[in-house]
Amino acid sequence: MGIATLQVMVILVSGAAFSLAWAPEPHSDWLLYWHSAGDPGTYERGGLGLWLLAFPKALGVAPHIAALWLNLPAAAWLCALAYRVDRTRFRIFAQLTAGYLLLIAPYFGVVQLDLVGAAFLATGLWALLGELPARRGHASRVGIAVVAIAVAVSTRPQYALVLWALIGLLAVGWFVGQRWNLHRLALVVAGLLVGSVAGFGVDMGLRLASGNTEQIRTSSAVTLYAGLLASSDSRADRCGQWTPEAAQAARDDMHLPLASAIYQRLVSHPPMHWAKVLGCKAPQIVSPPAYALYWSLESPNVVAAREKREDGGRFEAQYAAATKWEKRVVRLLGVAILIACACSAWRGWQARSLIPALLPLAWVAAFWLVHMVFEIQGRYFLGLYVVAPLLCAMAWEMASRPKQLPRVTAGAS
Repeated sequence: MGIATLQVMVILVSGAAFSLAWAPEPHSDWLLYWHSAGDPGTYERGGLGLWLLAFPKALGVAPHIAALWLNLPAAAWLCALAYRVDRTRFRIFAQLTAGYLLLIAPYFGVVQLDLVGAAFLATGLWALLGELPARRGHASRVGIAVVAIAVAVSTRPQYALVLWALIGLLAVGWFVGQRWNLHRLALVVAGLLVGSVAGFGVDMGLRLASGNTEQIRTSSAVTLYAGLLASSDSRADRCGQWTPEAAQAARDDMHLPLASAIYQRLVSHPPMHWAKVLGCKAPQIVSPPAYALYWSLESPNVVAAREKREDGGRFEAQYAAATKWEKRVVRLLGVAILIACACSAWRGWQARSLIPALLPLAWVAAFWLVHMVFEIQGRYFLGLYVVAPLLCAMAWEMASRPKQLPRVTAGAS
């Protein structure tokens, strides 16, 4: 049994064990997903991924089992993809992906679409930037990428903002460095743009078709208000995170055009206030909080079971210790992934090739730029940490094949 197979088995067994032991019921956004799955009239968010959830729900399985139906294959595919792309000696990049998936194994039993969306996003980026079998041409590769990215963005519209930021960073990098074939860059940008716009359009179309148009702006604007417009500049007040006050502020401004509401909020404070808000958010963006144990153990049925335990005090102490350990390990792994991105960029720089040098860092920067403005939750960064090692592996491989890539020459364009 190879190390890759063993890692996948450990991840899947761990995820299934947590789910079966706790059987977390949907709550918060997850309850909305569960109710909306298979019912277009109640749709608010979830995109095409919601229809994947609708299938096991229609069969009458429990929510945590339905979640496993989606999340176990998604985790297995992400591991398989990482090992396929990573051709380094010790498969360090693939092991980073596997390590992150193992850390969020308690999240597999939660009715969420974050992992499925990340799996589709990774597939799209691999199809667009990586290698497919030789018999497939550019058209089929871009087609696969567009479809996968569209599914991911419809499921998590946040990815559209990240991909648009990524396009901008790639374009700036090409303009400044001019070290990559323009045709290849145009192909990549077209795939990212068409897929992201299509996915965003699908989500908006489903929202409009549901008849819940009044909730569209509110649900979307809350992330902007929580992340910036109504955010505190103090960590004690959970700067950049969702608060009832931020949600209420978004509802209070519903009578105003969004552009006017944003302008009025921005001019209501001096520039130094907004600088303090961004400074307060920065540590949480660079090192997002852990979330897997929280979303599982704070499910209503799990909380009720915890309260009935005779050894409740002991369990709560163990829970506190586990979450403390989780925070530390997640932080360490996040730092390791950022270091891997920096190493991949350095190798690309040494190979004098723009895309290997820029791609991993641009991916991280795109997430950071988006969340400097929008709401922060640890789970919102799942896509960053799952996909970053994959991009690192692709960049490393690209930099290892300098003869197949445009080289830097004086005056190159």
